[in-house]
This record gives sequence, C-alpha cells and structure tokens, in this order.
Amino acid sequence: MIFPMEGKEVHRNRWNITMFIISFVISNLVSGIIYDTYVNYLQEVAVRIATSFWAFYGYATFLSAFALFLVPKIGYKKLIIFCSFSCTVSLVSVICLDTPKVFYLTTLLALIGLQLHYTMLSPYVATFTEGMGEGRIKWYTRAYYMGYVGYFLATYLGGVFTVKMFSFRADLTYAAAKKATEYIAEMTPFLKNAYLQGNRDVLFFTAVISGVAILPALFIQEKKEDYAMQAKQTNKESLFHNLQQIVQILLKKDALLYLSYWAMVSFGMGLFSSYFTIYLNRNLHIDKATSSLMVSISYLAIVIFMLFTPFIVKKLGQAVTISTMLLFSIPFMLIIANGEKFGAFTIPVVGAALFMRAGIANISSPADNSLAMSIADKEFRPIYASVVNFTAGLASIVSGLFTGNVLFVTQEGYKNAYYLAAILYFIASVIVLFGLKKYNRIPTTMTDEEE
Repeated sequence: MIFPMEGKEVHRNRWNITMFIISFVISNLVSGIIYDTYVNYLQEVAVRIATSFWAFYGYATFLSAFALFLVPKIGYKKLIIFCSFSCTVSLVSVICLDTPKVFYLTTLLALIGLQLHYTMLSPYVATFTEGMGEGRIKWYTRAYYMGYVGYFLATYLGGVFTVKMFSFRADLTYAAAKKATEYIAEMTPFLKNAYLQGNRDVLFFTAVISGVAILPALFIQEKKEDYAMQAKQTNKESLFHNLQQIVQILLKKDALLYLSYWAMVSFGMGLFSSYFTIYLNRNLHIDKATSSLMVSISYLAIVIFMLFTPFIVKKLGQAVTISTMLLFSIPFMLIIANGEKFGAFTIPVVGAALFMRAGIANISSPADNSLAMSIADKEFRPIYASVVNFTAGLASIVSGLFTGNVLFVTQEGYKNAYYLAAILYFIASVIVLFGLKKYNRIPTTMTDEEE
C-alpha cells in the first residue's frame, strides 16, 4: 500500500529526474557543437587553444570534481542552473568579444558547464532513485542513451548548419559552399570571413539552446533533505582520514596498475578524440558537412555496441573484455590514420573505421567501472573513484599540452596522433590482461555502478 505522502514523493522524484534528463540532453546538444563546430572555429581564430583543447577538458574535469563538494551546501539545482548559464555566457562571449585572450576563459567555462553537468548525473540519479531497485538502472539508461542521441544529432546538424550559414553569408549554393570547405586554408579572404561568420551564427543558436536548459532546472522540486544527509556524511570524513585512505590505495599494486592503464587511455584519447573533424577536414580534405556526419555516426555506434556489453562481459569476463576491445580498436585507428591511401573510397572506408573504432572501444565502458571498483575495498571505493577521476584529469591536461606544444605544430601531427594512441592502447591492454587478470570475474547481474 502506498500512502498519499509516499505517492507524492515518488512523483516528485520522477519529476526531478525527468527535469534533469531534459537539461542533460540539451547539455549534450551543446556539447556536440562545442566538440565539433567550436573546436574547428578555434582552429581558425585561436589555433593555440584548439591544439591544446584536451588540456582545457582536463582542467574542467578537475574543477568539476571540486565543484561537487558544494552539493552538500547548496544542492544540485543551483549547480545545474550554473552549468547552463556558464555555457550560454561563454558562447555569447565568443561571438561578442572576438579576441584570442577571451577564448581561454570562454573555453574553460563552457567545458566546466558540460563536465559538471555530466559529473552530477550519477549522484543526482542515485539520490532520486533511492529504493527504486531496478528502476535506478532504467533511469541511468534513459539518461545515457538520450544524451548520446542528443550528441549525435548536434554533431551532425552543427556541420550542416555551418555550411548552410556559410552559403548564406557568401551568397553561394549549398553545394558550392560544401565544396569550398574541403580546402579551408585556400579560401579567399572574403570566403574565409563568410565561413567564420557562419560558424559564429551556429554558436549563437547554440547559446540560445543552452539558455533553454535553465528552464527545466528551475522546475526541479528540491528539498534540503535531498542533499543535507550527504553533508552530514561528508563532515564525518576528515581531510586527514581521506589522505590516509589515498595513501593506503596507492600502496596497493593492483590499484597503481589500474591507474597506469587509465592514465594511458586518457592520454591517448586526448590525442585524437577532440580533433576528428579537424583531421578529416584538413588532412583528408573531406567537406565540413560530411566530416561532421561521419563523426556523428560514430557516436551512434557507441549506443548500438553497448547493447552487447552484458553478453560480451558474461562470456569473456571484465578484464579480458577491456583488454581485447582495446586491441581490436587499434587496426581501425591505423586505417583512419592512412585514410588518404584509399583514394575515391576514403569517405566510406574511413567512415566505417570511425564507426567500428568508436563502437568497439566503448563496449568495455561498464566493465571499466566494474573493474575499478573490484580493485578497491568497499570502504575505499568513493576515495578511489575520486583518485581515478583526478588521474584522468591530469592525463588529459598533459595530453592537451603535448598536442598544443609538440604534436600539432604541423598538420601531419593530427595523423601521427593515431599511431601514438595505438601504441598507448596496446600497452594499456597488456597491463590489464596480464596485470589485472585475477579480477576477470564474470558478473551475474549488471550493478548500478556498471551502468
């Protein structure tokens, strides 16, 4: 029997999760533009930031992790509003204050808004699904899948609308504008200016969409007890005790092996994942709309391939799944790196390789979470999760600084990035396969952590 008060609470919890997912999907729409159109725009107006973009992602990851400590004090609602507000202000500033120095701050603020929104997903859903059992997994699944769909749509439409606005600004047909984006470096000053204005038009529309995400956040019906309990728990944990736990974790060989694996993957991912369309457009000379379509379809692969994750992990175990999926993704990375050798078949071959790489590499994502938590004892898991996130953030910063100062000094660096990442992926897979094989347990059910 459900008492009236309990019924109201269930309704309030579902309403709050629904409002969060709406704002989260909008955030992913913005994210699709930031990681595609915005990065390409920076390549023209602030190349130093563009080539170091992954470092800003690392900084944002660090700052977002610290921002979560504010939840027990101010709750989730205000932080969610901040996420949308920071993205909106950043994009408007990019358009109105068109100077390279401003881009440093706008890039960081935009990524903090996106990262913090993503980071809050897990604890937020957990808070409002307390006692729902399997319902918690369903809410996580809805959030992730709808988020990926938003990311997929924004990446594709961002490229199409950029070309469309470029054609409008340059007074060209869509086909002529699309063809002109194959060789951006060779554009006349008039066309280059029209192309940049087309990018700014898309960024303005994205700022408006980002602002809309504030509305569902305002409708969240948050109570102090939703986060006050967490404050009480947090206060019990002293800084000294946390440091003691971190030291105990770092003295464990298996924990260090996993951190080494995760650092290599994070560093390697930072060499190419934010620069797909730059490589396709400027190295392989694939037009802007087509390159965005190719990348967006690869994101769709993540959703499709992850449907097979439970089956594969059940057959192979979590450690073997992680290791083999990394190894199987390497050949497709090498195909992408040598895309120009396929001539007239470059687009279908590289497009297929992007699709397969994204799908295969992300099959093991739930197993990654499970393996990390298997290594740490139950009482150390929250602290170890933080250590893993900070390790990823640090690796991302170093990766971004490396690409900005060394690897991407020449355009050829965007191609070499795939070779370097392939080497790091191979070493990482060996670490998991031989160093963490004893954790190759086969789960009987998918836990919330895996989701």
